[in-house]
Amino acid sequence: MPTLSPPVDTDGKTLKGHHVLFWLLGFFGLMFVVNGVFLWAALSSFPGEDVRHSYLQGLEYNKTIASLKYQEDMSWKAELGLVAVTDGDVLVARILDADGLALPSRNVTAELRRAATQDSDIVVEMLPVGSGEYRADLPVLTKGAWHIALNAEIADGSSGTGFKASKVIMVK
Repeated sequence: MPTLSPPVDTDGKTLKGHHVLFWLLGFFGLMFVVNGVFLWAALSSFPGEDVRHSYLQGLEYNKTIASLKYQEDMSWKAELGLVAVTDGDVLVARILDADGLALPSRNVTAELRRAATQDSDIVVEMLPVGSGEYRADLPVLTKGAWHIALNAEIADGSSGTGFKASKVIMVK
């Protein structure tokens, strides 16, 4: 009856259990390190919630839609732009009715945002300068795309009606 003999090690390299253990620990350790780097990169580049109080805004969503529908039905519009000056920029806004005449507005604010980061968001109060035009002084804006969101109250009766406008401006 033949007997089984142990394998002959010809070059001195035999795969043993501790070798397999080290390979597995090294592989999964590398995966944890790579995933940790990706997790850090994701959290540091986008901190999470992009809109402040998103839950509360969600509760008011139907009211917001109705306000935007009313604004569309009334054919209200806004003209937004930047004027470069030596020590910064000036944000200019005009809020107009369907005939191109100035709408009586109050509490006019603008938020300038960068799509890539929240670090450079700017919120300014727009000051009236006459003929339905509003202005706000800004610091020198960095190059790139800026999203401008204009909010105002239109004095069309006893209570103000919300007005919203937005525009993307390229700063070169």
